[in-house]
Amino acid sequence: MSVILFVRHGKASLGAADYDVLSDTGEFQSELLGTELSRRGVSPARILTGRLNRQQQTARCTLRASRWSTSVEVDEAWNEFDHEDVAAAHREVDTPDAEPLDRAIPRWSSGLHDHEYTEPFPAFTKRVDDALRTLAAELGSGETAVVFTSAGVIGWVAASLLGGGEPQWSALNRVAVNSGVTKVVVGGRGCTLVTFNEHSHLPAQLVTYR
Repeated sequence: MSVILFVRHGKASLGAADYDVLSDTGEFQSELLGTELSRRGVSPARILTGRLNRQQQTARCTLRASRWSTSVEVDEAWNEFDHEDVAAAHREVDTPDAEPLDRAIPRWSSGLHDHEYTEPFPAFTKRVDDALRTLAAELGSGETAVVFTSAGVIGWVAASLLGGGEPQWSALNRVAVNSGVTKVVVGGRGCTLVTFNEHSHLPAQLVTYR
C-alpha cells in the first residue's frame, strides 16, 4: 500500500491585513510537525502544496525541521476554497456571536446559490476528488506523499471517503487543527481513511483552529 498524509497549514494571521501568512505560532507548529514526522521515519517520495502562501510556508517550515530533501510540487488542485468569494456573496443579517465566514459557509455549501460563486461547492468537491484520485493513481507501491493544504480540502477528503456529504464535511471542517495530519492509505480497494486530524506533536497550548 501507499500512504498520503494531508497536513493542514499552520496557524495563519487571522485579523491581520493579510490572512495568508503564517503567524509565529503557525511556523512553530509546522516545525514541530517536521521534527515529529522525521522521528517517525516518514520519508516522502512526493511533497505537494496548493498555491496559497500559508500552505507553502507550512511546507517550508516542516521541511526545514524534518530535513527532507524531496522537492516540493505546487498544484492548485489542493487550494482551499476562496473564503473571500464565499464571504462576499453572503448578505444575510449578521449574527453577533458568529464569525462572518462561519455564517457564509453554510450558504455556499447548501447548493442553493451556486450561480453566485466563482467556485460553487460541487465544483470544489469535484476538484478535490479528482486531485485525490490522480495522486493515488500516481503513487508507487509503498510510497508516501505529503500534501500541505487546508481544512476545507482535508474535511472533504475525509467526508468523501467515509461516504458522507455536506453535513459531515461541515462538521469536520470546523474542527481541523492547524498542522494536524490526516492519513489515507491507497491499496487494491482504493483509498481508505485511517486517521483524521491527528495532532499529538502539539502541546495543548499550541492547539489552534484558525
